Amino acid sequence: MRMATSILAAAALGILVAATAARAQECVGDCNGDGMVAINELIIGVNIALGAAPVSQCPSFDANGDGMVGINELITAVNNALTGCGPPVGCSGTERVFTIEPGVELGIPGDVSSEADGTSRTGLFTSALSSNAAASWPPGPVTLIMGTADANGVACLTIKEDVTLAINILDSTCLCFKMLKEGATGSIDCDGGTAYDTSATRVSMMPGFGWSAMTGEGSPSGPGNANLLVMGLFERVMMTCQEADCPNHQYTSPPNLFAFTTTTATSTQETTGAPIVYAVPGEPFSCTNFATPGSGGMLAAPAPTTIDPIGDVSNVFRMADSTMPPAP
Repeated sequence: MRMATSILAAAALGILVAATAARAQECVGDCNGDGMVAINELIIGVNIALGAAPVSQCPSFDANGDGMVGINELITAVNNALTGCGPPVGCSGTERVFTIEPGVELGIPGDVSSEADGTSRTGLFTSALSSNAAASWPPGPVTLIMGTADANGVACLTIKEDVTLAINILDSTCLCFKMLKEGATGSIDCDGGTAYDTSATRVSMMPGFGWSAMTGEGSPSGPGNANLLVMGLFERVMMTCQEADCPNHQYTSPPNLFAFTTTTATSTQETTGAPIVYAVPGEPFSCTNFATPGSGGMLAAPAPTTIDPIGDVSNVFRMADSTMPPAP
């Protein structure tokens, strides 16, 4: 089971520091030189980014040698914690244009998108309503890339480019959501046998919108199941999506790790009482027909947070493959 912590403190930097060539033979975030990045080392990196610890406490975080730790360097360290240290390995192979179903407002996370039975495949599902809080999702699309399967039937899975989605919320406000290509990683098991459940946990009254994410949980899954780990930016804008202009929106919060899965995504918001737990399943892909739009698949990611004036809630973002092409 692998764990990654959200980049909670990066907002204090105020700017995005572009990383240049990393120091030779050094793994960003590996403070003790054991070839791995552990959770405690990620915490050290966040403290350095905040100015609460000196760079000398873990020089490997300063990949570009500017004496600071930037968002890109934190993202690289999180990726190293998930996939291990070593030279970056790209993912190339079969592309899939994944067009997103619009979803059904107030629909529960069922298997069929139909107003008649009250279910919805796509949605921003929330514990506050036990249903979809989005009036509609844009089609995207999201271009996925699946690599060549290894001897165990496992292939890499990633996104081809950044994706910005303007999600219409029921109260007529807009949720701008941007998935970042940089640092995105994942895998798909065409033979089955890999555990892919994900979870995210947030402590009540935690500042910002951060959470801790985990992947590789649960029982071994069947063929075609996958995960997709993407750093994402999201922000509720108090206007309609037409007015919000999400593609050009300037986010004030740092990115968080969205641990998408085709199995079960569990969102947990800790409170002073019983935790608020909300779980939503995904749906596997067809490896044989992966390149074919409309061949199936649902990606779900947990996202516990605090929403004014509701308070603490557990959410799950789910994107379902559409059988219909996007409108021109």
